[in-house]
Amino acid sequence: MVSIRDHDHAFSSTDVSIVDQGRETAPIRIGDNVWIGGKATITKGVSIGSNSVIGAHAVVVRDLPADCVAVGIPARVIRHRGSKVSSAEE
Repeated sequence: MVSIRDHDHAFSSTDVSIVDQGRETAPIRIGDNVWIGGKATITKGVSIGSNSVIGAHAVVVRDLPADCVAVGIPARVIRHRGSKVSSAEE
């Protein structure tokens, strides 16, 4: 199972109960031909470029480019199609 969440609880006010603060929403864009591994989580407001791979259990909290492999919590790009990511990108 994969979790794709386009919303989150609002909790910035300390004067109002969290349950009464409503939700914050933002659209998610997932490009064509994206593989999302089991138990991965995609959070509100992110875009995932086409032809990308998201590893199992990854948590995507920021935009990911096309043609990448991203893993981890939070998800980070470890590879682009056909090449290893340079240490400057890590």
